[in-house]
This record gives sequence, C-alpha cells and structure tokens, in this order.
Amino acid sequence: MDDDKTALRRGDFWTALFLIAAALFFLARTAMLPLFEVSAAGVEGRWYNSAALVPFLVFGALLALGVALLAIAVREGGWPEDLPRPRIDAGSLRILGVSAIVIAYVVALVPRVDFVLASALAMMALVVGFHQERARPMALALVAVLLPALYALVAHFPAAEWQAPHDDDWVTLAAFLALTVLGLAEARLAVGRLDRVLIAAPAMALAIPLFLVCAMAFGFRQNVPNSGGLIFSQIQYHYYVTLRPLWSGG
Repeated sequence: MDDDKTALRRGDFWTALFLIAAALFFLARTAMLPLFEVSAAGVEGRWYNSAALVPFLVFGALLALGVALLAIAVREGGWPEDLPRPRIDAGSLRILGVSAIVIAYVVALVPRVDFVLASALAMMALVVGFHQERARPMALALVAVLLPALYALVAHFPAAEWQAPHDDDWVTLAAFLALTVLGLAEARLAVGRLDRVLIAAPAMALAIPLFLVCAMAFGFRQNVPNSGGLIFSQIQYHYYVTLRPLWSGG
C-alpha cells in the first residue's frame, strides 16, 4: 500500500511540473498581448476590463494548483530517487527572501512608485527582516514589500501607467510605516530591546534615497525613475519654484 502511494505521489510530482511549466508558458504568452490600450470604441482600457484578465486568472489558478500539487507530492515522498534532493536551510531561505525583495523592488516598485518611497521600503525590509536572523520579521518584511509591489503591477502594469496618480505611492508609504511600527515592536517584544541598527533604520532608509535622488536630479542632471512620484514631485517643484529664485536673486 505504501509503495502504491509512493508511486502515485511520484506521478503527481511529474504532473505538477508539467502544470507549472504549462501555466508559466501561457502566462508569458498572455503578458505579450497588447494590454491596456485604447479600444476600438475609444474607451481607455483598464486592468479590470482587459481581455487578458480571464486568461491571467485561469493560468494563475493553474500555476497555484501545480505548486500545491508539487508541495503535496514532495511532502508525502514523491520526490524521484534518481534526482538530487535540494536542501532548504536557514541560509537558503535568507537568500530567497533577499532575492524576492530585490526583484520586487527592481521589477515592480522602481518603475511605478516614487523612488524615495520604494527605496526606503526595500531598505527597511532588508534591515528589519534579516538583521536578527529570525523567521517572523523575515516574513513581515516580505509581506510589506510584496503587497505594494503586487498592487503596483496590477494597477499600473503598462509603461503608460507608470506616471499615473499616486495611489501606489500611498500604498507603499503605508507599507513603510506599517513595517516600521510592527517591525520595531516585534523586535522589542522578541528580544527585549532595540539595538542601534534598528533604531537608526527608519531615518537612514529615508535619508539615503533622498540624498541619492537629489544628487541624481540636481547634481548630475540624470533622469530620476518615476519623476512624478509623490515625494520627488514635491522636491522638484520646490527646488525650481522656491529655492532657485532665492539663489538667483529673483
């Protein structure tokens, strides 16, 4: 009976890999469709009335099904004996967590969200999640970054939407504030005190990208990602409208 169950789970293992591969292929093909463009009737397309919405949902559900089936098959002994079994230790989880934050920051947040807010959130997540090597703050940091990144991707996927209104900026700001409060409170409860790194993290997470964005824009005259962002637009406005006239005597 156990041999039959093991054989069944090994079949589930290969079936799950096929489902995942098929889902990823069709999701990639669906993403190549001309989404969010003006329709023939002259009505601007949005993510909620896109023709690709149903395929995304269907193949996304297929991907979730494949991942769930793969997890069940591996947990119940379905991993093939001739394949090397990967070792997932604490170090591997840290690498995966940092990689997920960096990918979300580069792919989803930087093109769509104010540079200062996106960078502050990513830096705060890296400090809170991986400074003390504990699982709970790591999960908190991942959720704080992945949720606004997912929102930015869904709400403003095409390049034409990257300079859209500041709803994703506000979501990112809320995530930064929530991560700051919850992360510091969790560390205080778990360890009993806050070290200097965690105390300085919120101020440094805001100060470093502020310095970088001002140096890029006004010092080196470089283009700033999402220059219409919630914070940088105000910096740019006051630089040219308030400070420059004072310096030039006008």
